[in-house]
Parts: sequence; C-alpha cells; structure tokens
Amino acid sequence: MCISALFAAGSSLSTALTVASTAVSAIGAVQQAQAQRQQAEYNAAVARNNATIAEQNARDIVQRGEVARDVQRQRVAQTVGAARAAIASTGLLIDEPGTTPTALIDDLRTAGQFDIMTLKSNIDREERRARIEGSQFQAQAGLFDLQASSINPALAGAAAVFSNAQSLFNTMPSGPVFGSQSSSSVRPRARPADILR
Repeated sequence: MCISALFAAGSSLSTALTVASTAVSAIGAVQQAQAQRQQAEYNAAVARNNATIAEQNARDIVQRGEVARDVQRQRVAQTVGAARAAIASTGLLIDEPGTTPTALIDDLRTAGQFDIMTLKSNIDREERRARIEGSQFQAQAGLFDLQASSINPALAGAAAVFSNAQSLFNTMPSGPVFGSQSSSSVRPRARPADILR
C-alpha cells in the first residue's frame, strides 16, 4: 500500500470519527435540553400544586376561624349569663344603668368582644400569609413555564453541530490527497528545448 493511500484512508477515518463525534455531541445536547425542559415543566407543576394547596389552606383557615369565633361568642354569652345569674341570686338589680352589676356585665361583654376581634385579626393574618404563599408559588410556576418554553432541544442539537463544524471542516480534504494528481495540478512535461531556454 502506498503512502498516498494510507494518508487518504487516515483522512477518511479522521473525517468519519469527527462526524461521529459531532453526531454524538448533537444527540447528547438534544437529550440534555429535553431533560432540562422536562425538569422545568415538572417544577412548574409542583409549584402550581403548592399554590393550590396554599389556597386550600387559606380557605381552611377562614373556616376554622369562623368556628373558633362562634365558640368564643358562645363562651362570652355563657360567661355573661352565668354572671347575670350569680348577680341576680344575690338580689341586686342587673339592668339598672350606672350600677355595679351592669358595669360588670358590660365589662364581660367588652372583654369577650375583644377576644373575638383578636381571633378575627389572627385569622385574617394567617389567611393573608397563606394567600401570599400561594401567589409566590404561582409566580414560581410562571417562571418555570417560561424556562421550559425557552429550552429548544432541536436548537441545542444544532448548536452542538455548529460548535463542532470547524473541526469537521478541518478534517475534510481541501485539495488533492498527498501523492495523487488532479487535472488542475498536472503540468505538461518539459520538453528538452524548454529546459535549455
């Protein structure tokens, strides 16, 4: 086998290896981009699920708060009723304006109302916290959706091919292979008369 044939075979092998390497890079880039996109879509779904849970928590807080306020109203009513009964059993007038028993009953009602208002404030604060958390999860879902939509596996594969294009181009023969002749490189033999001139 002559040197030019070996060189040609080596050049073809080098070109084939570069093409194979480029193809593997492109496939790897496509698969990686697909995995990144699927991860972003999964993260968006998780964030949306968390937003739904936060909204359910907010509604649950409101419902439980209403129950707690109803229970507190009943306790206040029972306490006022018990106080009225105790005062009445002593023979004092309860509903006379300006009397001590009436002031005591009013103070019990005011304290009970204050407790109910404190419960309402706590409930509102917890509901707001849960709704803000839900909004944050919705925003995260939007960001993950945007991230997923910006990942293009085909474009990633094309970028991998283009990044290897220079090395692929360098392995391609640009002219005649060493030792071979092409029609453009063959010069006519010199005649003896031309040599003397």
